[in-house]
Amino acid sequence: SHQRRVEERKRLHRIQHGQCSYTFVLPEVDGCQSGGSLSQGEHYGGSRGGASVVQRDSPPMDGEWSNQKLQHLESIMENNTLWLQKLENFIQKSIRRDAANIQSHVVNNQTATMLEIGTNLLSQTAEQTRKLTVVEAKVLNQTSRIEIQLLENSLSTNKLEKELLLQTTEIRQLRDKNSRLESKVQLLESQQRGELEDMRLEKNRLQVQTQMVAIESLERQLRVATSNNTALQKQQAQLMESVHTLIDMVATTTGTSKNTKRFQMWKDCADAYKAGHSASGLYLIYIGNRTEPVQVYCDMETSGGGWTVFQRRFNGSVDFQRSWREYKMGFGDLSGEHWLGNEVLYLLTSQGQYSLRVELQDWERISAHSQYDRFTMASERQQYRLYLRGYSGTAGRQSSLITHGAGFSTRDHDNDNCDHCKCALMLTGGWWFDACGFSNLNGIYYTVGHNIRKLNGIKWHHFRGPSYSLRSTSMMVRPYDF
Repeated sequence: SHQRRVEERKRLHRIQHGQCSYTFVLPEVDGCQSGGSLSQGEHYGGSRGGASVVQRDSPPMDGEWSNQKLQHLESIMENNTLWLQKLENFIQKSIRRDAANIQSHVVNNQTATMLEIGTNLLSQTAEQTRKLTVVEAKVLNQTSRIEIQLLENSLSTNKLEKELLLQTTEIRQLRDKNSRLESKVQLLESQQRGELEDMRLEKNRLQVQTQMVAIESLERQLRVATSNNTALQKQQAQLMESVHTLIDMVATTTGTSKNTKRFQMWKDCADAYKAGHSASGLYLIYIGNRTEPVQVYCDMETSGGGWTVFQRRFNGSVDFQRSWREYKMGFGDLSGEHWLGNEVLYLLTSQGQYSLRVELQDWERISAHSQYDRFTMASERQQYRLYLRGYSGTAGRQSSLITHGAGFSTRDHDNDNCDHCKCALMLTGGWWFDACGFSNLNGIYYTVGHNIRKLNGIKWHHFRGPSYSLRSTSMMVRPYDF
């Protein structure tokens, strides 16, 4: 029986204290008495059982941590409830089994113990509930703050949208103003272009009028000079007739034969040289069947003399930018710069076989020459075409003058071999141009210092290159058998 009492005490101790220690969390007494759950006001921080109200201005907490905390508290409450139910079931079973053997003081002790345990569980449950309420209040406060921030962001966004709309409107207005200004600028530019075009046309018209006036003045001067030259030639012819009359009279009185008279009528400078005239200068010659003499300049010194000069240039005093008719009839001063005339040259060289010599000098006073044994010139009907043979000389190893029949060209009479250009206009003067070719002794006269890189100057390609303008030139003919 003693052993039974000992076992009974052990079992009672196990009932009172249990094999393990447990902590139970129970709800507040008021909540349990009312039998209801927490109201909505209590969830949002209302007072219950003297619990303090949670302030809304609590520091913000992390929402994820709050959710984890709530879930943890709920799991703890569920565990406590389960253990409480197990404890009640165990107590009820123990009471039914051992109700007859347990004395009244043991029951009282067990009841006191249960009350104490229940009280502890209720206190822990109240504390957990208070903590849960605090966490919920913090979550609500944080949610309110987020809502306030969202509202402020929405207001800021609306304000920015209004400002953007205002700026868009201003930009549209500026674009409209810019379009109007662009149209005005285009209108002004078109007007300015029209005015500039009108001014250019007016300037060209005035220049043309000025040039026409200058050309008319030059033509009048030329006509006056031509008439004066013609008068002088007539006077010289009259003087020559008087001289010949006197010669005839002297020949008649002295018994000189008529052949002497014919001997004095030279056909070129070579005849005058053979007659004993060795001084260079002006001579009268009779060409072909013409009764009127032609005055020419004779070079009686160069390479044996007897040369009839038909071109001379040495100071730029005479303008060689002339028309076809002027090159045909001749121009300039026979004692100075001149062109004898294509018609006279044609008639002169038609009297027999003639040679051509070209004398050149650069600005360093270096002289050179080109000579052609055969010189043949066609009539005006054939553009005074030139044929040459037998080249020699010091102005290059080959000829700079075209030798196979180039026609003569002027600014108003184009006979060159260039299909798409007019050499007389580009290179100026009158000349036997091929496809503009290697020579032009009738180009523009450039003075020293300005004679380099001049394609339209006095050039002889194989002497000083294509863009060097020479200082002086002369072209002359004499019979091949001189």
